[in-house]
Amino acid sequence: MSISRRGLLGASAVAAAGVGLAAVPAAATVDKRRIKRGVLRVASFNIHYGAGPDNVFDLEHTAEIIEAIDPDVVGLQEVDKHFRVRSNWLDTASELAKMLGMHQTYGPNIDLDPLEAGQPRRQYGTAFLSRWPILESRNTRLPQYSGSEPRGLLEAVVNIQGKRVRLGNSHMQHTSDAEWQEQADAIVNLLGQSAEPVIFLGDTNAVPAFPGMTTFTDRYDDVWARIGVGEGLSAANTWRFDYIFVPKGSDVRSAWLVSTDVSDHLPLVTDVLLP
Repeated sequence: MSISRRGLLGASAVAAAGVGLAAVPAAATVDKRRIKRGVLRVASFNIHYGAGPDNVFDLEHTAEIIEAIDPDVVGLQEVDKHFRVRSNWLDTASELAKMLGMHQTYGPNIDLDPLEAGQPRRQYGTAFLSRWPILESRNTRLPQYSGSEPRGLLEAVVNIQGKRVRLGNSHMQHTSDAEWQEQADAIVNLLGQSAEPVIFLGDTNAVPAFPGMTTFTDRYDDVWARIGVGEGLSAANTWRFDYIFVPKGSDVRSAWLVSTDVSDHLPLVTDVLLP
């Protein structure tokens, strides 16, 4: 790689993980006052297929954290669907949606034949869970170089009390700057066609100082840069890879990371006034 997206972070950014973090309350209920005010709670969460840094699968724990966050919409990355024994061959997005009573849509980026005839396809990708109805969705494959992991952009149009909002969710590649840039260009081109206000989120595998990040920051506001406290180190307490981007000039009320061991990433959450 000509420029390391990890290396650009710099040693000074490896700070105390507690800065800017919020502990999850023991229980949460829908904040009807927030909804009445037109405030949308959005989260981005790389769930590490439902396992913590110890690689122990515990989807119930993942669901508990999401429930405590109380999101209107959460975009998930590293989501298995009948993929491997590591996640008990479950359709994890559907299972989470059932546990939480939410709508869901899934975007497979790795799509493999079953190990046995008659079994479901083995898939791995991204998902959205939404408190509100999902009106439409699509998953678009992003540019891929030979030997790289397939990546995609999952889009979902959500009806939030009569207002349509388009959300995009991606887990971008990490091995080639040139491929990353082609993926970033494809994402903004796809989302730029939207008739609805756009919120883009996900695990970009890039730190804020990486030059290619201007592809997003020139078009959207980074909620953490706007209002977050501390370094925002969301991945392994070392890198800021996870982002939520909202329309320029949006009224961002808050942005925080949730302190949890449920994954090797921390959930990123924001409250923003509906575009």
